[in-house]
Amino acid sequence: MSSTIKLVAPAALLFQPGDDKKSIVANREIKFFGPNSICEPEQRFWKLSARAASPRFAIIEVFIVVLFLVLALVGIVSCFAELSHLLQSDAVGRVAARAAEACSL
Repeated sequence: MSSTIKLVAPAALLFQPGDDKKSIVANREIKFFGPNSICEPEQRFWKLSARAASPRFAIIEVFIVVLFLVLALVGIVSCFAELSHLLQSDAVGRVAARAAEACSL
């Protein structure tokens, strides 16, 4: 037992003539902008960026960035020192061997 399923609307419904109303796109007027409006500078919404930053504030920012970079460098050196100590004492190898032994059981 088979049945026919129609998924597409009949062609008569698809190609019906349109109404006499004009589309919104056809009614739109084309506006041309002259070169004067292009050359005008943009107005700023916020005046915060217009103020010049004080040199003292810039020095404080640089000091804080350098401090964070030094802390990051000390942390990286410390981690590599601990890793080299663990590799020399074969602690990593023992932990890996125990993990492999536990998985094989």
